[in-house]
Amino acid sequence: MEETTSGAPGTGGAGAGDDAASRFGKAKDYVNEKYSAASDFTRNQYNRAKEKIDDVDFGAITDQVRSYVRSNPGKALLISVGVGFLVGLLLRRDDDND
Repeated sequence: MEETTSGAPGTGGAGAGDDAASRFGKAKDYVNEKYSAASDFTRNQYNRAKEKIDDVDFGAITDQVRSYVRSNPGKALLISVGVGFLVGLLLRRDDDND
């Protein structure tokens, strides 16, 4: 079987190396641009979430929950049992895969 090479004899394919370097350079620039955009987006979303969390008054929420539980103990108990059941379903291990 014959091997074919590109380029003139004796050049060693230098043109192909320059083309590959150019393509890798373009790919590197593209990846850096996308990384920068994703990084900026993530940073902005983090800052927005942090601001919203900083604005929340957890003391007031705790007081509201206490007053609701005191005025509706039955509902609060059923809600807590339901939440506990759902958390238990999510966290249980499946022992059937022995």
